[in-house]
Amino acid sequence: MFRANSFLVFLLSSAPLAAAADIDGPLVGTGDYYEAPVEQPSLGVTGYIEGAYGSVVDSPGDIDADAWALRGAVNFDAGGGFNLQTDLGYTSASIEDANTNSYSGTLHGYYRDSAYAVGAFVQAARLDAGFDSHINDYMGGIEGAYFQDTWTIHGAAGYGQARWEGLDADHYMVALGARVYATDHIRFDLDGALDRITDSGIDYDISSLKLTANYRPAYFPVTLFGGYKYANEEVSGFGSSVSGDTGTIFGGLRFSYGTNSIKEEERLGPIWSNNSRSF
Repeated sequence: MFRANSFLVFLLSSAPLAAAADIDGPLVGTGDYYEAPVEQPSLGVTGYIEGAYGSVVDSPGDIDADAWALRGAVNFDAGGGFNLQTDLGYTSASIEDANTNSYSGTLHGYYRDSAYAVGAFVQAARLDAGFDSHINDYMGGIEGAYFQDTWTIHGAAGYGQARWEGLDADHYMVALGARVYATDHIRFDLDGALDRITDSGIDYDISSLKLTANYRPAYFPVTLFGGYKYANEEVSGFGSSVSGDTGTIFGGLRFSYGTNSIKEEERLGPIWSNNSRSF
């Protein structure tokens, strides 16, 4: 059971996901006046850094738990629709009297145009769970997005290995989400994810559903976000299982550069979510 809890804590603090793009066409004049098509310049380097805090408000046994996170993403436009995005994240969590620290890094390589984005990712993550031990997780997978003027659908799937004290476990992940724009500066996100870590006939599963509201002022590159996350966690094997539900509220600030709105940030900057399973 100690190992199950360790892997479960790890799931709450790492993994990957996805999202979008948009390119305007050239303008051509009519009649006697002709304006040559103008290629839209590359935005070059764009990104963000964010801080967030989450607190558990409903859990089995009324466990007292909270966490704070520092995350960032940078997107490099290589031209011709090809991009690289890199993410870094740090999360510090407190569960009753136990404290954990987790670190993650992800590299995305992908192609996008005005209708879709598709690519692949690799990720490495580490959880320092105390007791002079740590868990390492390595994952690779695919991700894609399809977007329209006022909404985006994105998804990801991955496979990897979680390693702890010489033991290796398989880690499977699938995720699906939607982003809806009320305006270019107001967005609502709905994200669902399924993770399974399995080893020697024991499965550690977590399914989650998260709703987030985002607002960025028109002339100030800071996004305020907040929301609620529901998660169901289950440990099963050898004919028995234990499960529980957890609810978490969270909020934070995102400082962006190189973009002028939430929509532009998603469509022309880092489009893949820098996910933390903590919130």
